[in-house]
Amino acid sequence: MNNLIYLNLSHCGFIGEIPSNLGNLSNLQYLDFSSDYSYYNDFKYSNDLFIENIEWMTNLVSLKHLGANYVNLSMVGSQWVEVLNKLPMLTELHLDGCSLFGSISSPSSINLTSLAVIAISSNEFNSTFPEWFLNVSSLVSIDISGSELHGRIPLGLGELPNLQHLDLFANNLEGSISPMLRKSWKKIEFLSLGGNDLHAGNNLNGSLPDIINGTETCNSKSNLPNLRTLYLSSNQLGKLLNWLGELKNLEELYLSYNQLQGLIPSSIENFCNLQYLDLSSNKLNGSLPDIINGTETCNSKSPLPNLRELHLQNNQLTGKFPNWLGELKNMEKLVLYCNQLQE
Repeated sequence: MNNLIYLNLSHCGFIGEIPSNLGNLSNLQYLDFSSDYSYYNDFKYSNDLFIENIEWMTNLVSLKHLGANYVNLSMVGSQWVEVLNKLPMLTELHLDGCSLFGSISSPSSINLTSLAVIAISSNEFNSTFPEWFLNVSSLVSIDISGSELHGRIPLGLGELPNLQHLDLFANNLEGSISPMLRKSWKKIEFLSLGGNDLHAGNNLNGSLPDIINGTETCNSKSNLPNLRTLYLSSNQLGKLLNWLGELKNLEELYLSYNQLQGLIPSSIENFCNLQYLDLSSNKLNGSLPDIINGTETCNSKSPLPNLRELHLQNNQLTGKFPNWLGELKNMEKLVLYCNQLQE
């Protein structure tokens, strides 16, 4: 089997230690022994499939894809970074829920120049964001959600030229969101920064930036020209601002549980592609905008032509239902309870 290049043993129900003689398959390009987690207790994933020492992986010099989700790597410590850094062909790394803990070490020199996907969510790093990621320009997707990261989110993330997906949800990260959103984010499509400790207080405090200007490199009047999903729920943004209407390609916007105050701006009519809008559990007041027109940029005479779900529950909205709500032709779910709206 020395010529084997593809081996998928994922979700087979194996228990015990993964054998080190897999390291003899030096031609492997794809290796996946991901497990279904056995149980979740005390906010930790536990599994009976484990690795004590991963030095044998250094022999897999042709490996491009490594999947080990929910395999217990708690005995490996921070060694995993140095070992995997010796795999120069690696393009995808999946280590979700592996009970990794401690700081994410920084390799002395970075050999992961082909790495496109790194998914290491649901671990217990108790670490700052690994700055060396900023030197891996090939990165397309980063997921370190729910992993006890702390400290500041590096502004350099917004300058990674190929980054499309960034998920840092549910950590203890801090810092101001304004300078982050003013970076170029040339290709970002999915951005999740919810459930952190950004800016001040216990969560993200202060208003979102009043203006997000476009850049010539984006060929767009706004930054974040390719953004499809923006998740900022469970923070304290405080204010809903008009610049959000510049994100014309946005399909999903999550801003619930943010203590948003004030009126819902009529600029939401610019969301030509928006399918899901969640502004629930805030302090929005006043009436819904009386008039939201279809726009030429949407190529539609009706407002929000693609909207399927609108969540406005648990706010302080008053007044009558505006006529445009009845013109949302693709609407599947409209949630308005716990307001003071009138028919």
